Amino acid sequence: MRQLRFAREPAGARARPRGALIAAALVFCAGAAQAQSESDRDMREVFEQILRDPTNPGLNFRYARMASERGDYRRALAACERVLARDPNNAEAKACLERLLRASRPAYTTINIVLGAQYETNPRHEFRTGKRTDDAGAVGRFTITDERPLGDIYWRSEADVAAQYYFTFHDIDIGTVGARTGPLIDIVDGLKVNPFIGFYYSWLARRTFNGEPTAGIILESERTGPLKTVTARWGYDLVGRHLSERDGVFVEVNSVFEFRNVVVPGSLAAVSPYWRYNGVAGSGALTETPFNQPFPARQHQIGARGDYFVPALAWLYVNVNFTYEYRHYFEQIPLEEKNRRDHVFAPGAQLIFGSFAENRLDVVASYLFEYRHSNDGSQRYMNHVAGLRLLWRM
Repeated sequence: MRQLRFAREPAGARARPRGALIAAALVFCAGAAQAQSESDRDMREVFEQILRDPTNPGLNFRYARMASERGDYRRALAACERVLARDPNNAEAKACLERLLRASRPAYTTINIVLGAQYETNPRHEFRTGKRTDDAGAVGRFTITDERPLGDIYWRSEADVAAQYYFTFHDIDIGTVGARTGPLIDIVDGLKVNPFIGFYYSWLARRTFNGEPTAGIILESERTGPLKTVTARWGYDLVGRHLSERDGVFVEVNSVFEFRNVVVPGSLAAVSPYWRYNGVAGSGALTETPFNQPFPARQHQIGARGDYFVPALAWLYVNVNFTYEYRHYFEQIPLEEKNRRDHVFAPGAQLIFGSFAENRLDVVASYLFEYRHSNDGSQRYMNHVAGLRLLWRM
């Protein structure tokens, strides 16, 4: 019945609405073209006035606003710079320049994917001997970083998912997922700050290990000195109730220093010292995780990691590294009469094969030796870790 009704309509009956839409589109395009033409004429008029009075602040600010509305940041920046050339202390021109520099930054997103496997002689960090302690497993990590202008603010967001699966000891299968976000603010030339908030969640053997609301601030330097970043972070650990009746709190500070061309041309030496205090919220007995580590426990931690990267070939980097950590516990471990003190030493090495898939793929072979010395003899352990990973950059 519906097809018969359409068949009785005059041939031009359905063409009229389509013709009306086309006519409306033409009118809209003509209006947009006219508006663009008027905008071009206005900008030319203002620019002609600037030619007669190049450092006039009012004319240049007006021209900068008109150019930035069109996305023409090059002309807008030039207008602000003309004012600063005559008056270097002009606050409005400085603010205009900073605002335009933030708005003209390109948006970008980077993604890193790591997949691999590793073998450990003692992944549970046990002191006991006479039984099997070794295991192998798969590891994976996905990270994404996004930076883009949001109005007059440049914004950074990061997300991360990581997991480690053991083939035998499934009680130490562990993973984390989390994200943080905040503005990236220029404070002075070559220095930026990134205040952020975030949340992380981790699981152990497919059960909640902890949830972690966190906040902090990162200072980033693009200057020629060795200091690159300083990060201060606070967090609250909501511990899974099957592990403990109390929660943890922490504050930490870490930094990164880089030194280039040390001994070998093209080399990079990086040092990352840190300090962390872990506190406890609530009450309950101190427990230990399957990794043979008290958690949550009141303690100070201080440590550092050093890395030295040397280019061996165009497609091969050699990395040697060393990590040291000291943990000072402020409460007695059950069945012990003294507070525990731990020293962890971890030298390692990596071979980084690059230049695959248009320089987007690296193959990393690694070895790490871990040794923990403790005033509690039952907490000493050694562990050898050998792994192979693929790293994709997108």
